[in-house]
Amino acid sequence: MAVPGRFDDVVALATSNGGFVLRAHLDALGLSGREIGALMRARVLARVQHGVYRLPAAAEDDDDRFRAAVRALRRLDPSRVVLGSAAAAVHGLPLYAPSMVHVGLDHRGGASRRSAVRTTAMPPASQLLDVDAVRVANAARAALDAARLDSLTAGVIIAEAAITRGIATTQELVDVVATMRGLGGVARARVCAELAAPGAESPGESRSAVVLHAFGIPRAERQVTLRDAEGDVGRVDFLWPEHGVVGEFDGRVKYGRSNPSGRAPEDVLWREKLREDRLRALGLAVVRWTTDDLRVPTAWISRLRAALTGGRPVVGR
Repeated sequence: MAVPGRFDDVVALATSNGGFVLRAHLDALGLSGREIGALMRARVLARVQHGVYRLPAAAEDDDDRFRAAVRALRRLDPSRVVLGSAAAAVHGLPLYAPSMVHVGLDHRGGASRRSAVRTTAMPPASQLLDVDAVRVANAARAALDAARLDSLTAGVIIAEAAITRGIATTQELVDVVATMRGLGGVARARVCAELAAPGAESPGESRSAVVLHAFGIPRAERQVTLRDAEGDVGRVDFLWPEHGVVGEFDGRVKYGRSNPSGRAPEDVLWREKLREDRLRALGLAVVRWTTDDLRVPTAWISRLRAALTGGRPVVGR
């Protein structure tokens, strides 16, 4: 079906409403379900949840779509209390495969199966705050609810980013999880509180901590600065001091044209080589892994286990 010129009215209406439009608005414009379907196939509109649509971005991923759903909820139903990964999105924290937009359970009860919104237990008032006139979980509770409602990986990524930004602490995570007894998935929330550490520099490091835990690797020290006779060698992502093993997560951004240092990739690689030479001169085994290794970790974990078995205690501290 061709997209009629009058669909320009839909775009104008959505634009005036922050990029969102309700099915009731489309009905008022006289659009049929078939015509709405044509709008979505033509990528004029994208469905956020049952009865709610938005103007799609030119290029977007699953996280973009989830954040759009959260913005729609906040705009169209600001009385809802936003929790879990949705609250993390409001705080501007990184996400990992969020499932649903979770809101606090209130007198309205649950949501239909066709909705992107799900209800869950309401946190205590002390774990809520207002962001742009919308009530949301604080960062610590958002991370812990993400762990129990989405995945442990989602929770740790959010928790460590929140700690790094200074809007949560490791102690706060411990205190908050103690108030969550009896909730579904609380065991994952407890592990999240145990694993989350300060200083994580990327979601890849946070994912690494979860994979290491899943494979039963002994807990490492995180973001440790090592020294040799020349001075600081630098910070390492993971350190097993009793085994003399360093673990380093290498994200593509570190070596790409967008690397945070602003230096040329070949310069970054050369500095990394010199740094690793200094680490090995301290008698340390260095095990590196990448995002691909996180997806299929068997070979990387085998290398790490071999290093942990054959290493010796660290001396450069």
